[in-house]
Amino acid sequence: VPLLLSVSRKSFLRKLAGTEIGGSAAATLAAELYAASAGVDMIRTHEPRQLADSLSIWGHLGSPVGLLTP
Repeated sequence: VPLLLSVSRKSFLRKLAGTEIGGSAAATLAAELYAASAGVDMIRTHEPRQLADSLSIWGHLGSPVGLLTP
């Protein structure tokens, strides 16, 4: 069963990161990268270019031992 994730700009991320409204971009991207590395099939995002660029860079850099790979 395919899994779709949407964490973009969610309040729980702002609470975890301790940021105000509008300050959740880094937390959103971190959660999206984690989800991709954990095998989520689809990610709904408000920042598709930023996510695509980040996934591309992550793929080129590889992953340190002990971390999941995208």
